[in-house]
Amino acid sequence: ANYDELADSPIEIGNQQVLNFTTQNTPHQMAMFGPYTLPDEAKFLADMKRVTEEAQRVVGQNPLDHYLFIVHNTEAGGGGLEHLYSTTLGARPGTYASEVGYKNFMRLVAHEYFHLWNVKRIRPVALGPFNYDQENYTHMLWVSEGQTEYMANQITERAGFYTPQQYYDHLAGQLTAVENTPGNKLQPVSESSFNAWIDYYRPDENSRNSGISYYDKGELVGLMQDLMIVQASRGEKHLDDVFRLLYDKYYKGLKRGFTDQEYQDAVAQVAGQRFDDFFQNCVYGTRTPDYATALGYVGLTLNSASATPNGVLGATIANRGGRYLVTAVKRDGTAWNGGLNVNDEITQLNGAAPTDEAVKQANNGLAAGTVLKLQVKHGAQTHDLNLTLQPDANRVYQIQPSPQATPEQQRLLAKWLGK
Repeated sequence: ANYDELADSPIEIGNQQVLNFTTQNTPHQMAMFGPYTLPDEAKFLADMKRVTEEAQRVVGQNPLDHYLFIVHNTEAGGGGLEHLYSTTLGARPGTYASEVGYKNFMRLVAHEYFHLWNVKRIRPVALGPFNYDQENYTHMLWVSEGQTEYMANQITERAGFYTPQQYYDHLAGQLTAVENTPGNKLQPVSESSFNAWIDYYRPDENSRNSGISYYDKGELVGLMQDLMIVQASRGEKHLDDVFRLLYDKYYKGLKRGFTDQEYQDAVAQVAGQRFDDFFQNCVYGTRTPDYATALGYVGLTLNSASATPNGVLGATIANRGGRYLVTAVKRDGTAWNGGLNVNDEITQLNGAAPTDEAVKQANNGLAAGTVLKLQVKHGAQTHDLNLTLQPDANRVYQIQPSPQATPEQQRLLAKWLGK
């Protein structure tokens, strides 16, 4: 034991309800604080066991002699924080009685539990031992957080909480979110990680225009690596094997973290080929990964369509006590190119006082090419703007099995899904 372990061990004293289950001969406890509704405690604990057992299969080695979930059930509940032998989770009291909420909680459990390997033991060299007097910078939170999220969704799919199509739909949703974020074309996911101290948890109205989430983009980077490894190894290996190699070599063997280059070397060793161009262009650069080709390796097709056939304003306008204020402007959209700014007040819309319905129509209910006539108050000045609505540049993605998938593609699909 040392100070790092002490600092990473949450202590809570109270009147929690304690639930118990065992995974791989290791006792697990759940300290439930706050009111909650659990329709079927036996099923809940059985599902917790399913998730934790599936997570343990990824690396295949159990470093635990005990594990604790501290769960705060509050109206503001949500999220979690990993620790060496425990995690703290937040959930709303009604979470467990809702099918969607229940599955989301199990996915949160999978994410935080997988951190006991990825981050707490398998880690970038900057993330421990810590210097507690200053920030600890790393370019690799896309591995530590993004790929933990990727594995959490793999784990819950393998454990049977989601059908394969539901899993594809989730990935398509992530693709839609990331590729429609303007900052994705400006900030590499490695830089998003490096800037986490000042950016991610302190977003402002321009964050989406200038940056990208290392959680969301990191999950897609994990998807790409997994598919490329499955293809290169003919289904013999996948991303699980990268975590196994890192665990054995760096955590158990060298007893230290890995560098950016050492991570890429580990992927190459598992796959049997290098992906240097992918990392350089899509992780340390902003090139869009070739998702369609990678998904095609396992017989899946990627399609996209315009989010709406209408023109779009590209601004968020909020009704604040009868004042219509601009709270966000999307880079390169109609409002951005036309000179509308955050904190501008819309005083007239097409010659009339703005209303909720008129603002909604202006946002995405009118044809591309329609001209909006705005009177805008900017600080102490009032001026007129004529904005021509641009077509919607956003795309909505879909991932589906190809009817023409070959037997080999179907075999690789099963391997990728952990079947």
